[in-house]
Amino acid sequence: MNKIKMAFIATAILAGVGGAFAMRPCVQCLHFPQYIRTSSGYFPAGEMGWDYDCLPSAGTCTYYKPDPLGQPNTYAPCHVGQWIPAQ
Repeated sequence: MNKIKMAFIATAILAGVGGAFAMRPCVQCLHFPQYIRTSSGYFPAGEMGWDYDCLPSAGTCTYYKPDPLGQPNTYAPCHVGQWIPAQ
C-alpha cells in the first residue's frame, strides 16, 4: 500500500512541476517591431500586410530584436519567406 501511495505522490509532484513549466509564457516574435536585412544593415520593415508581405519561399523574411535593452544589436529570424514591399 505504501508503494502505491508513493507512486501517486511522485506522479502528483511531477505533474505539478510539468504544469508550472507549461504555463510559462513564450516569446512570440510577431508582437515585436520587424526589421529587414539588407547589405547595409537592418531597417524597420513596417506593418505586415500594409507595408510589406512575405512570399512563401526559403529564407528569412523579417527579423526582430529578442532583447532590445540587453543586446540592442542582436537580431533573430521571425517570418520565413521572401520580403516584398506592398503595392
